[in-house]
Parts: sequence; C-alpha cells; structure tokens
Amino acid sequence: MKAALLALLIFTGAAQADLSVTWVDAMTRVSRTEPQPLVQTLALQAARGEWEALQLVVTGPPAELRTLSLEATDITGPEGKTLPAPTLLREHYVRVSKSTPKSPLPAGDYPDALVPQSFAWQELPNEKSVNQPHWVDVHVPYTTPPGVYKGEVRVLGPGRLFLATRQYSVTVLPFDLPVIPRLRTSVMALWRRVAEVHGFDRQKEPPSPELLALLNEYYDLLAQHRLSIDQTYPTYPDGSTGKIHEATVEAGMRKQLLHRHVSTLSLPIWPEWPFRDPLEKDRKEAMAYVATWMKLMKKLHSESRAYVIMGALDEPNDAEAYARVRRWGDFFNEVEATHHLKIPLLITEQPTPDNAWWGRLDGNVDIWVPHFSQVWQDMESPNGKRDIARRIAAGEEVWCYAALVQMPEDWEVAHGNPPQLKASNPPVWCLDYPAMNHRVLAWVMPRHGITGFTYWDTLFASPGVDVWADAGTFHHTEDRVYNGDGSYIYPATQKQHGAHMPVASIRLKWLREMAEDYDYLMLAKDLGLEKQALEIAATFARGFGDWEDDMPKLYAARRKLAELISTKGGGQ
Repeated sequence: MKAALLALLIFTGAAQADLSVTWVDAMTRVSRTEPQPLVQTLALQAARGEWEALQLVVTGPPAELRTLSLEATDITGPEGKTLPAPTLLREHYVRVSKSTPKSPLPAGDYPDALVPQSFAWQELPNEKSVNQPHWVDVHVPYTTPPGVYKGEVRVLGPGRLFLATRQYSVTVLPFDLPVIPRLRTSVMALWRRVAEVHGFDRQKEPPSPELLALLNEYYDLLAQHRLSIDQTYPTYPDGSTGKIHEATVEAGMRKQLLHRHVSTLSLPIWPEWPFRDPLEKDRKEAMAYVATWMKLMKKLHSESRAYVIMGALDEPNDAEAYARVRRWGDFFNEVEATHHLKIPLLITEQPTPDNAWWGRLDGNVDIWVPHFSQVWQDMESPNGKRDIARRIAAGEEVWCYAALVQMPEDWEVAHGNPPQLKASNPPVWCLDYPAMNHRVLAWVMPRHGITGFTYWDTLFASPGVDVWADAGTFHHTEDRVYNGDGSYIYPATQKQHGAHMPVASIRLKWLREMAEDYDYLMLAKDLGLEKQALEIAATFARGFGDWEDDMPKLYAARRKLAELISTKGGGQ
C-alpha cells in the first residue's frame, strides 16, 4: 500500500512538473506555442443576468494534454449562496492559411470553436510543449444576491487523478441586465442551410422532428448570446397556401419572444413566398397574411419587436433595385394604413444613395442598416451628409452591419492608406482581426443613436471549405479570402462528432460581451447618465473610425460604468 501511494505521489509530481496552468482573460487569443504568463487567480464582475468568461490554459506535452479533463465547482458566496458551476469547453483551433485583406495578424492556427470536453481531440502540433486553452463560461442568475463569490477549476489526469487547481472570484453587482436585450439584432441562420450542413433533406417540408429539434438548439444558442435570429420556422405560414395556423404561429412566437426573450422577430415573407405575386395578383391575400401575423405579435404585447427583413431587397445598388424597395415600401405602408398596424421595413442601405438619379427611399424604409464603413462616411467624415441623424430625427431607426473589409476612400486618405488595419478602422468581423473589432461597436453606436445590427449568415462556407479545419470561409474575387466571414457557429454532426448540435465560436462569445456592454450603456442612459457614460466610453472609443485596441482600457471603462450604474441604483 505504501509503495503504491509513493508511486502515485511520484507520478503526480512528475505530471505537475510537466504542466503549467494559468488564467487568461476572455478577449485574449491564446496561440499554440507562445509562453503564457503565470496567473493563478482571476477576478470577474458581472450584473445579475449576465455571462462572464475566462480561459484556463494548460501547457504541456501534447500526448499528456490529450489525457486531461477539467471540472468546476459551484461558485460560493455570502451566507452560503452559490452560483451554478460554469460551463467548461475545450478550444478547437482552425487554420488561417491566407490572411484576410489588410489584417494586422499573421496566418497560423487560431482558437475559435468551443467544443464539449466529450468531443474527440483534434490533432495537436508535433511540439515538445503546446498550449491548450479551455473556455470557462460563468452565468449569474437574476435572483443572485450581490457580493463576492469564489470558485475553482480543477485539472484532472487519467483515472480522475488530481493534478492542479486554480481559483477565481466573481463580484456580483447590485443591478440586473434587462431580460430583453436592448441591442436590436437580426442574425441570419436559414433553416434550409442548417438542414444541409447537418445532412438532412433541405427540401422536405415540414422538417422532420429531429431537424425541428436541432433548429430549436440554434435558436436557443443565439438567444443565450443575447442575439436574435431573423426568423424562426415555427412562426412560418403554410408554404403552399400562405395561410397562418394561428395557434401554431402564436406558440412559435411565445417560445421566441417570451421564453427566449429575444429583442426582435421578423415577419416571414419573400418576393415569391408564400405568395407568387404579392405586389399584384395576390396583393389582397398577402396584405391579410401580413396583418394577421402582426396582430399575433400585438396580442403578445411584442409589436415593438416586429419588423420585416427581405434578403431579395438587400443592398440595392441600381435604379431598378431602388424602385423595387419603393414598391415593397408602398405595400407595407398600405397594410399599415388599412389595418392600423406598424410594420417596420428593414433595408441594408445607407440613407444617402450612391447615385442621386436612383431617387431616395425616404418614406419607404423604417429601419436603415448601413455598413459600418458607411456610418463613418456619413457621420464622422468631414464630407459626410449626416443623413443618419436626419432619419433618426424623423422617427426612423438606424442599425448597422458588418461584411468583408470595406474602408471608405476618405478614411483611407485620412489615415495614410495603411496596408494593415490595427485600430480606428470601421470594425472588421473577420477571425484574423484584433478582438476589439468585435467588442468596440457597443461603445460607439450610442454616439450616433444607432440601436442595432444585422449579420448576413452564421453557417456560410465557400464550396470545399471544411470550417472545422479551414478558417477561409469566404472566398471572394481576385483570390481574396475573408476568414470566418459569415461563420459564427460550427455545425457538429452525428457522423463527425457523434451528435448533431450547434457549437459556439469564441467570436460569438465576443458578440455576447458586446451586447452586454450595450446594455450597460443603455442602463446608464435610462438613469440620465448618458453624458457621463459616453465620457467613460471616450477613454478608448470615440467613433467608428476612432478607437484604440486597448483591452485594459475597455475593462476599466466597464468597471467605471458599473460603478456609475450601481451608485444610481439602476437596473434593480
């Protein structure tokens, strides 16, 4: 017995000697081989209803890392109160072979997919010692008393052999995040694309029960990250008749709006679905359909969260496209006047047309969505028209959107035509760009009265791209690659991973953090503290084209904002 115990102690000591375990904050990308500074404890703070994250990095020989697992305790606070144990996920790396245009970061392996520990390990580099980060996701329920809570994460070897432990703390703040996110979002994840990437029949309607269950997992995942999918299948009409089964659609709305608490939900309609000719021959029936759907939203006291987004009207770029938007705008205006309903039409376009001969869309668009670069051009460039401010003053909404790498010529000239975009650029949401690009948006939108964003896909991949290995999801003309563009969720499949499920990316977590930042700023605004909140934001973020890639400054601003809200008793 003594000999066995001595052997166990020797093995444990040897294993610990080969391993290094350290904390890293959630906005830092961990490379496979760069040495990590030793941080044995880390402190978080969070409002009630908020998620906060950190990373535990285990460094050691690849063969040994593959034998390890992590477990976490409940997080204990004042008078024995507890937070639930955090979710532990292993970070999966993908390869950037060709950098995104103007990226300041090198090609190489980037951590992004966050897989359950039960998933098979990916191949690790053939190095003496490598880093394996793990994502630690902490949630603070709304009923949690404020105070300091402490927890730990343990590293276990084969046979649950204890190898190391690291402690952390969570200061629960004395205010709540809003249950319904204040940031209005429209994120696309088409049900047929979900079917396709998971190997289901994308043409079969209604979808099989297995596919419907999987779709609900996608809707849940986005809602858990304070993001709203544009449309959900349970709120669709009968595709062949355009008729609404009111009980079914209402149940789908309840699930999305009252259970998932999303900020928005779009009317399901396309130019030729569920009516072949909605603007002419089928106009009366199409108008009745729109009115019925919107009245169900009103019945649930959620009419303020309803809108219409139509991909066929996306980014109008000639006279005919502008005319098409006006025809649809007239259609929805007529429904509004006839049925006394509000039906906001969202169009991904800036209020100032690129060509004056196309005419304007004023009066036909309710929610304008310019690209980040167009926000800079209109509101921050010395040559800007300031049409965004005028449309907001007229009672319309302005959101914004990300796609590819688009810098206005005025911005390029003002910044000396930089070959790389390191800071102060209209944000780029590609994998190989600094993390601040995903976080800064919340801190600059309120300066211009912008209240939401759209994003064009979550599961996109160019033909032949395996997103689990290759970050080059979007192959564009002239041999340009946009890494991670259109891809925020990794589709785990039964064949490859043992289960069908959506897997969050680190970038999706960063969007969640950004949405929570926006909630903080709106809570301060509600308390009459908008001026002070924007002054705090200005310590690192002053505009879409004026911000610093300085995460410590963001964290400091977050703490000051939390103190400001707490002092005024906000969110309670």
